[in-house]
Amino acid sequence: MLSLAGGGLGFLLALWGTDALMALAPDNIPRLNEVGVDARVFGFTLAVSLVTGIFFGLIPAVHASKPDLNEALKEGSRGSMGSAAGKRTRSVLVAVEVALSLVLLIGAGLMIKSFIRLQQMNLGFNPDNVLAVDLTLSRSKYPEDRQRAAFFQEALERLQSLSGVKSAGATTGLPLTLTLSGSDFRIEGRPEPEAGKEMIINTRSVSPGYFRTLDIALIKGRDFSDRDKSDSPKAAIINDDLARIYFPNEDPIGKRITFDDGESWNSIVGIIGDVKQLGLDSRAKPEVYFSYLQVASPSMSLVVRTASNPLSLAAAVKSQIQMIDRDLPIDDAKTMQQLLAESLSGRRFNMLLLTVFAGVALMLALVGIYGVMSYTVTQRTHEIGIRVAIGAQSRDVFRMVIGQGMILAMIGVAFGLVGAFALTRLMTTMLFGVEPTDPATFVSIAVLLTGVALVACYIPARRATKVNPLMALRYE
Repeated sequence: MLSLAGGGLGFLLALWGTDALMALAPDNIPRLNEVGVDARVFGFTLAVSLVTGIFFGLIPAVHASKPDLNEALKEGSRGSMGSAAGKRTRSVLVAVEVALSLVLLIGAGLMIKSFIRLQQMNLGFNPDNVLAVDLTLSRSKYPEDRQRAAFFQEALERLQSLSGVKSAGATTGLPLTLTLSGSDFRIEGRPEPEAGKEMIINTRSVSPGYFRTLDIALIKGRDFSDRDKSDSPKAAIINDDLARIYFPNEDPIGKRITFDDGESWNSIVGIIGDVKQLGLDSRAKPEVYFSYLQVASPSMSLVVRTASNPLSLAAAVKSQIQMIDRDLPIDDAKTMQQLLAESLSGRRFNMLLLTVFAGVALMLALVGIYGVMSYTVTQRTHEIGIRVAIGAQSRDVFRMVIGQGMILAMIGVAFGLVGAFALTRLMTTMLFGVEPTDPATFVSIAVLLTGVALVACYIPARRATKVNPLMALRYE
């Protein structure tokens, strides 16, 4: 009956918990819409409940049906704590609960610390108050580069004229969107790389003012301007990572690079700071930016920095774009903060799951320690009464009960530390900026679990100190 009641409660928790997890889960989990509690889950829950009740009820039932009279006479009818095997079994179960809880808690602690480190990373841009809209022009309606460039130029002019807009820009690839556009390039005056060793560089086309809109640092040189047109000498801006790798100890401004075997050269006019393009956990890659007036693209993202909540201008931004082309499909506008949250959604969900499991394990350990110590105090009431009657002080009884419980907890903590040291190495790919054997996490979680165990022992220990010797001596 206990197992069935627990299984029923667990099934209800599964119903509610699944809905909660579905709401918090990222959209990129495969077949997420198929997750749910159905008849198979109910059958599994019922089977586990029945098997648990039968198995854990059968062992003491068999033991009770074959009593050892000699052992029973030795232990006496009063204050008996059961057989030595029973005491060992309870102690082992509690120690195992504590050990497993510690492993899960350390895993959750590592994930939380990793997530905090990830959020503290320098993005290379400022996502606050920035709205982004993705646009893709029809190639049949805008077949030429100049038509595409003219469309985006007019769109930016309209957006910059809106009240509440500080600046606007355009790019072929927003930061944190996991998009790459790689090309091999050569540097003027340097030998061509060997076959198979070409230098692959990520490229993007941006508008003048794009770096200012996202608050990307201009380290050296100049930004693109309206004079960087298709009939002007081609300009390029590189990021700091490319400058460090390919132009060490020299000034890259004025140097020329090509992406088409020397038919067209691009002069480097500026250097910008590194931007997290592939996600917060990816290092910067060498990048080259071109002016969209010189290298046009039918697909670009418009970014608008506003003075207040950027979503309040979403309707006005779409309206201005539709004034240019009413037939152009416009994706839902998103803020850069939303894109940042989406890039962290997978790690946040993993951290949440592990934290929930660790919390449940911690609760089980707390209940287990409390249950065993409470049972121990009940079984030893007669013994405690005799101890008090012959002069034992309340603090002596308190220390005795606390000590017994803490010994079990410390044994579990010791085994848990060993298990965590071995198992957390499997989490290496899930962590960022944190070692899987991080000493601070191991120590702090061990101290936390020890404190929880102390709390679990405290109530039974306090109850033991209040045992009345006269009542205890009559205790059956």
